[in-house]
Amino acid sequence: MSAWYELSGTARLRRCPEAESILEELRDLRGEEFELVAADAGDGSIEVSFRGGSEFTDAGADELDGLLAALGQFALEPAVFTGIYDDELRVVPLDLANWSASSPCGVPVLGLVR
Repeated sequence: MSAWYELSGTARLRRCPEAESILEELRDLRGEEFELVAADAGDGSIEVSFRGGSEFTDAGADELDGLLAALGQFALEPAVFTGIYDDELRVVPLDLANWSASSPCGVPVLGLVR
């Protein structure tokens, strides 16, 4: 089963090959209706803007959230991506302070906010 996922947010990231790799995965996964813009912000950083909506399965929405959250290790300041999936609020925080190598697969715990 799939549902419409509408999501938006902006983050400032350290420019590095690892962050670029995650952004490339997001470009591949994002669906046709999402806009992903990565603009040079100077001083070795990029500003990433992600917004739009598309049909996703539960697993696809979780994968999208996981990729966004993985950008947290490159965040230069806290940021939040928010959206609605299947009529429920979803929040994906990007915060270097929350990044933990001891988290499963290195990804902070994500979930639905009710």
